[in-house]
Amino acid sequence: MDALSPKPFKEAARRAFPFGMAALADDAASELSSFIDDTYRQRSEAIDVTGQMIAIPQRLHFVGLSASSDRLGNLNPASRCLVTRATDGHLRQQAARSIIDHQSAWVAPFVLMLLGEYVIEIVEDVRDALPILDQSVYANLIRENRQTVQKLRARATSYWDAYYRPRYPLKRDYPGLQALHEMETWAA
Repeated sequence: MDALSPKPFKEAARRAFPFGMAALADDAASELSSFIDDTYRQRSEAIDVTGQMIAIPQRLHFVGLSASSDRLGNLNPASRCLVTRATDGHLRQQAARSIIDHQSAWVAPFVLMLLGEYVIEIVEDVRDALPILDQSVYANLIRENRQTVQKLRARATSYWDAYYRPRYPLKRDYPGLQALHEMETWAA
């Protein structure tokens, strides 16, 4: 399968977590399978988590799952990690808020990837959560993924320039760049 072909959701869920988390990934796939549009063309982003390459979906299209529903809060943490990749920004934000304080190495890549978002409210939530994040987990993640961090920085800079420059005249004040800078400081 090429990088653009539809992939069964169970496979995408398994690839999104380290090998030792296969049972949790399978539970997430089962829990979310009735909401997923498996025909949506999925792309993923490779990221190293404690020496294992995983593939975080760039976007997943969920049908019948909404930010206003109580269902999201009842999902397991792995499912909520996957929902942070939803095509619906409100759903993505609710899922992000529900996992951001989860102190596990397998959650951190999903939080980190949010810093390359164009939805400023999500980026602000991550920046505002910096004091509660496990610095050692994120420092390791940053060290293992310098190229990914460069891509996130480029995306954040692009979104700042295209949409948020009037709100944040100084690039260094843009929340996504602030958060990336802080995390890179942890990794220094």
